[in-house]
Amino acid sequence: MKQFLNVLKFELGNYFKSKSFMVTTILLALAVAAAVALPPVFMKGSFSEVFGGSKGSTEATGEEAAEGSSADGNYDSDADVLAIADPDGFVSDITELTDRMPGYNWKVFDDTDEVEDIVSAGAKGGFILTGRYTYTYVVNDLSILDSLDSEFSEIYTDYWQEQELKAEGIDAAAVEEILGHSSISDMKVLGKDGANNYWYTYILIFVLYFLVLFYGQMIATSITSEKSNRAIEVLVTTVDSTSLIFGKVIAGALSGIFQAGVILGSGLLTYHFTGAGWNYRLDFLFHIPAEVWGAFVVFGLLGYLMYAFLFGMLGALVSKTEDISKSATPVTMIFVVSFILTMTGMNDSSSLLMKVASFIPFTSSNAMFARIALGSVSSVEVVISAAILRDSSMFSLFA
Repeated sequence: MKQFLNVLKFELGNYFKSKSFMVTTILLALAVAAAVALPPVFMKGSFSEVFGGSKGSTEATGEEAAEGSSADGNYDSDADVLAIADPDGFVSDITELTDRMPGYNWKVFDDTDEVEDIVSAGAKGGFILTGRYTYTYVVNDLSILDSLDSEFSEIYTDYWQEQELKAEGIDAAAVEEILGHSSISDMKVLGKDGANNYWYTYILIFVLYFLVLFYGQMIATSITSEKSNRAIEVLVTTVDSTSLIFGKVIAGALSGIFQAGVILGSGLLTYHFTGAGWNYRLDFLFHIPAEVWGAFVVFGLLGYLMYAFLFGMLGALVSKTEDISKSATPVTMIFVVSFILTMTGMNDSSSLLMKVASFIPFTSSNAMFARIALGSVSSVEVVISAAILRDSSMFSLFA
């Protein structure tokens, strides 16, 4: 044990003293932080909107903007410009339409060419009314995220439906109230909430995927590099080979967990300050159930260690670092197959394929974790699967 601890301490020191390791950690952490911070900045167009305010203040600001735009006839000089034209006079009062889409700087024209001209000059879009329920949407560059056409289509349809109801002497408000009713249900989940846990499982399996493939190669390279420079021959004379390999693999695995934790932590910390810019869409990441976390820690960690030992074994079998990619290909392919099998089997975690895969060491770290997170699994199955995976990890070490 003392020899193992000495090797572990020595190897961890090498990792944390390595400039390349620390610089890579910092750069990746900054890249993830930027990836979290920049998209909402581009969407909002302002750093103050992204980094400032709480949920309450964000909602209040939205309400104030809506009230301000509608109270002033929808002509907000700071809002996106929308143009509208009704050359044939289908609508008696154009504000009956524009008032239904507040928050825009509406420009009303009599001629269709004027609508096209202002859109070409930079307006967000324009609408030319061509008949009852029909219009032409004018836009300069159509984006896949453009929702103006669907928004206007809804309000224009509502407008003409109300006009027809009035013509028939029917109270449009009463009809809307009746049609607005819908059934309200309560859900009682007796087992696992697989629908809610699906994305948690999906994300965590991806985390394990990158941990194994990236840091497995790093561990193999570390062992092979010492063989190539004859350092391992000197080390073997002072410590036994089992303690040496065990210490190097565990050190590589721990440093990988540390680096991944720093990188993911930077993203979560950045989101803490930019959540308003994302409209708090990623809040669900902070509400992963304890049972899902527990299953991931047990099976994810055991699977990570088993593959780390396998990569370490492959690193000990070759003498040159350039040969690692060839020797590691079989293990890499096995884990990729395990990943794909679990991803495709998540839609039916109780299938025979997933049950069998949850007891095979190469696939159980993903398959059993998914089964626990998405469905009901007996404690006996969990214990047997964990024991098989643990023993396989130890076998990989001694092999």
